[in-house]
Amino acid sequence: MALNINDQQLAAVRERIDQANQKSHFVIFQSVEKATGKVLRLITDIESFRTIQEQHQADAAMVIIQDIVPITDDLARWAVAENMAAQQPNDAAVLEDLETYTNAVLTENHQAANTDDDQD
Repeated sequence: MALNINDQQLAAVRERIDQANQKSHFVIFQSVEKATGKVLRLITDIESFRTIQEQHQADAAMVIIQDIVPITDDLARWAVAENMAAQQPNDAAVLEDLETYTNAVLTENHQAANTDDDQD
């Protein structure tokens, strides 16, 4: 795993997420590619979801499947992993961490985890 975060750092990340959550809360959404039927569940804030949905409306159907995501240690780890993936998009270990923590957040919120063979 590329992500290495101690408890103090995790607490600081949770605090920043909580502050961001006051402006635009986190959601879990499902995207289904129109051409292939591939299903992907992702986490983002509501404003980013609206932007993503608008930008990709021609090629994917997107719907919010959980409107409020609680701030947890797994969400904080996901946020760190997502930030690392944005900075290092070609690092396989970083991308694996992002997938791991995305699925951890999905699971703790009683949503299906993403798999390689998800089809609608």
